Parts: sequence; structure tokens; C-alpha cells
Amino acid sequence: MSPGLRRYLYFTAAVTGAAIMIVEILGAKMLAPYVGTSHFVWTAQIAVTLVALATGYYAGGRMVDRSLKLARIYGCVLLAAIYLCLSVLIVKPVAYWCLDFKLALGSLLASAFLFFVPLSLLAMVGPFFIRMLTSAVNGVGGNVGRLTAVSTLGSFVGTMLIGYLLIPFFPNSRTMYFTAILLMLVSGGHYFVWEHKSRNKPAVVMGALAGLLLGFAGIRRDSAGHSSEFVERFRGNSNFGLLQVVDNESGTRRFYLNDFLTQNIYDPGAKKSVTLFTYMLHDLARAYTRQIDGALCIGLGMGVAPTQLAREGIQVDVVEINPAVVPVARRYFDCELERFRVVIGDGRHFVNRTTNRYDTILLDAFLGDSSPSHLMTREAFDSMRRLRFSNPCVCMRRIRTRPATFFLSLQTGPT
Repeated sequence: MSPGLRRYLYFTAAVTGAAIMIVEILGAKMLAPYVGTSHFVWTAQIAVTLVALATGYYAGGRMVDRSLKLARIYGCVLLAAIYLCLSVLIVKPVAYWCLDFKLALGSLLASAFLFFVPLSLLAMVGPFFIRMLTSAVNGVGGNVGRLTAVSTLGSFVGTMLIGYLLIPFFPNSRTMYFTAILLMLVSGGHYFVWEHKSRNKPAVVMGALAGLLLGFAGIRRDSAGHSSEFVERFRGNSNFGLLQVVDNESGTRRFYLNDFLTQNIYDPGAKKSVTLFTYMLHDLARAYTRQIDGALCIGLGMGVAPTQLAREGIQVDVVEINPAVVPVARRYFDCELERFRVVIGDGRHFVNRTTNRYDTILLDAFLGDSSPSHLMTREAFDSMRRLRFSNPCVCMRRIRTRPATFFLSLQTGPT
């Protein structure tokens, strides 16, 4: 084996390691608009990834024992890329089909259908390359260690890229598409540099073109937007989902969406929310607290409730976990950010660290009917109690009802 080919094998191991982590994390984000982001979804994605890796390791070892032709494993990399392009196109119908099942089963089926095959194909690279790089038994340990280290470092790079760069700034469909393109280039590089006499080149080119067309069709559909009855004013990815601002055709209603779920509805002409809960948060706080000098709002949203309180001369602190929400609230919903203080961070973290005191706390940090469980525990309520003066009040928006004992925990505290 030439030194150049050896280096290319290590490069391939790093790229496939990065791709595996990108697919694992990005897969859950692609499913989030349809099945949510609960622990069921992440458990399903992690479980499918682990089973896929185990399957790929086994299949890769079996395949290299039968044939040492590198063209076979690079063919698997190409097939994985093509399937990832297909996943961009079919994620929506597959996810909707899985909604007919309970959440735990539906998310598992969706994850398996979309990502099990490409992850298994990519996992075959490791055992195949170990055998190819090993010429004697006494060198097995070093080859396994080096290849595993390179692949793991690739996974680290992939994790950093998807978590801190790709998800916040690029649409999920395009990120998956570009990941597939990178795998195609890696596979094609082998065929056109080290397998230049191979008869499989036409099939490789045709397969890559088919995958590119499938992925491009998926991106086009993802970017098609809404029907002619609506006008999309803003679309942007963030660490906490896809944010959209959509107007109806007449411009009398403006919808604020997160992962396709409507969070609030605004009247741009009257410059006010048309949803009752935004005013109930404010009015309930006023009804149960005679004198409010300081208020804490966990969750900014459109900024209606904190703006109302601030206009009344109340000192308001707002904790918002998603920094992308803040400019959207100012630009599209006339949120008067200069009237109150905005802290970017997790509500539970802020509550545990702050030394400020508040007369009322407004908790509105929900996505659809998904609740932030770490803000709904007795320990969380106990921490909130520590921040309040006498005659305290906590107002929160809930989609689903809870038994009375749940709300009594705010009075009784941990037991």
C-alpha cells in the first residue's frame, strides 16, 4: 500500500467519523418539527445510532474477510451519501406517517427508517480499514489505536461543527445535503485517483448524480415556504429550532413559529397580540399581587407581557435561552427591548444563581405542548420561591392540565 493511499484511508476514517456524529445529532433536529424534542426522540435517535454502528461493525468485518477490494467499502460510503440525500426528500412524509403511532414508537420508527442504513454503511469503514492497514499480527494494536483515534477525532470535529456552527446558521436540510456531498467526494476521490482503471466509474457518477438530484429536490421543497395565502417575512435556524415569521395575505395577522409550531399571533396594525394567554399572564400577575416592583419573565417570545409590565414602571428581567429570538421580537413584533433587561441563558440556571428579588414570576418557556421539565419540578419551584418577596405569585402558561397536587407543590415545597 502506497503512503498516499494509507493517508487517504486515515482521512476517510476521519470524515466518516465526523459524518456519523453529524447524522446522529442532525437527524434528531430534522425530526423535531414533527415529533418534538422530548427524551423519547433523543433516546430513539441514540438507540438507532448504536444499533446501526453495531450492525456496520459486524458487516464491515465480514465483508473485508471475503474481499480486500477497497472499491467495495468506498461503494458503501457512496451508498450512504445517496441515502442521506434521499432522507432530505422523504423526512416529511416519513415523519407524518410515524405520527400515527405513539411518540416513543413513532420516533423510533422514523429514526430507523431515515438513518439506520446510512449509519450502518458508514460504520463498516472502521473494521474494513483495520484489516487493510494491517500487514502483520504484531502491528494490529498500533493500527487499531491510530485508526480509532483518527475516527474519534473526526467525530469530535463533527460534533463541534454541528453543535456550534451548522445547526445555528444553516438549514438542517442543507447541512445534511452538504454532508452527503462530502461523502460523495471522498468516495469519488478514491475511484478517480486510485481506481482510475475501474469499470465502476460510470455507476459511481450516475449514483452520485441521482443522490444530488434527490437531495436538491428535498431542499427545494423545504424552501418552498407557505401557500400564496401567506408571506414569509423571516426564516432562520437557531440552536433551538427553525424560527419563522409569517403574515397572512391581508397583512392583518403575523404568526410567530418555532419548528412549524405557532407560538403567538400578532396584529401589526394595532401592534398587539391577538392571543388571550399573553394578556392573562400579565393580568393574573396583577390580580394576585397588589404591588409589583420587580418581575422576572422566563421566556421572551414576542415580548408582549414583559413590555406591558415595563410600561407600568415595573423593573423587568427577562431570561431567554435562544439568542436568535431577541432580534426577531424587536424587528417583527415591536418589542421594546430598551424598557427591560434581557439575559441570554437557561431559566433554571438564572434562578439558581441570581440574588435579585421579584414580586412575580412569569413562566412561558414552552414549545407547542412540550414542557421544559427542568422548570417544572418541585426543586425548580423552591428555587423560584427563594427569589420572591412576601405574597408571591408565579404565573405560567400550560397546554395540558395538571392535578391540583402539582400546583400545591409551589406552596408546600419539596417533601
